[in-house]
Amino acid sequence: MQLSLELEYWTVDETGALAPAAPVLDRIEDLDAESADPMLEVVTDPCENVIELREEVHERLREAIGVAREEGLRLVPLATPLASSEIETSDGPRTRIQRELLGDAFGNATHCAGTHLHVDRIDGAEVDQLNLLTALDPAFSLVASASHHRGERVAACARPHVYRRECYGDHPHLGRLWPYVESVDEWDERIATTFDRFRREAVDEGVDPEAFDRHFTPEDTTWAPVRLRDEFDTIEWRAPDTALPGQIIRLVGDVRDAMEFAVDRGVETGDKPGLSDDVVTIPEFDRLREYVRAAIDRGIGSPTVARYLATMKFDTDRYRPIAREIGGAPSVSRERARLLRLRYADRLEREVDAFAGAEAPTRRVTP
Repeated sequence: MQLSLELEYWTVDETGALAPAAPVLDRIEDLDAESADPMLEVVTDPCENVIELREEVHERLREAIGVAREEGLRLVPLATPLASSEIETSDGPRTRIQRELLGDAFGNATHCAGTHLHVDRIDGAEVDQLNLLTALDPAFSLVASASHHRGERVAACARPHVYRRECYGDHPHLGRLWPYVESVDEWDERIATTFDRFRREAVDEGVDPEAFDRHFTPEDTTWAPVRLRDEFDTIEWRAPDTALPGQIIRLVGDVRDAMEFAVDRGVETGDKPGLSDDVVTIPEFDRLREYVRAAIDRGIGSPTVARYLATMKFDTDRYRPIAREIGGAPSVSRERARLLRLRYADRLEREVDAFAGAEAPTRRVTP
């Protein structure tokens, strides 16, 4: 089962202030730009196993960190900037249409940095894969890397709070966790219905239909935590924050193990969630939503969340979320936010150096 990752990081200058990622993006061909100017995305190739993925992540991070340093920039693995007002964006036609339909709230999306895991879509097992990743949603709490947004503490896990509760205005379904499905056809029907509604409302608001169709497809008109991606032939899990690579790789390993179990033995809903010798049992969706709310609001500090993840074979004691290290003070000043960004930029660099050594990166850098 192949795995790949998309990892978003903030770029800051030597004072910890947010700074455009463009100088790094201009020099490394296979980094991706984001709509937020002070953000870049590290994308791996598909890897055969977690060991190969770990090596790929560290190699690409070593390159990006090295080039960033040459440009006077640092990479920061935090889910939000902690304290910031507005973030400069490079809005293309797609983003402008989103802003027009979703309103000012959509600007909150530019304050969120996350991790996207892609796993192979297995023929005949897609429903089990989709439902398992849905059921594993509260695992985002294991790698939570911010509790603050725009300087204020908003939840134990700030990014899912902001992204799911504050970004989509009158269209909350676009960013929230979707219920389990019974078939791929049911999933496709949901996607088509969501797209048709979004397109209809865009046209009603004066968006040119041809312009809309150039920039949106049914597959990319939802930003829910779990997506079936025909384009890549993968199932995409978008729930986790960005975090230190070791934390992310540990989470990927646990999710991969559960996924292989589900593909081999199937998934069913029941009152006693867990991995047995015969099947993976996941909670009814209404119960799962309670776990998700607790995970957002209380994080891994919620006994309910910790117990649930333990039934799914996550060793929660092995995780040390950054958000808990930073603490839950009611507010964070801009000065302290800058210092914290630099602290975790240092942590990121030390971890990458410890894994791969401190030699200068040489891959795919263009003059």
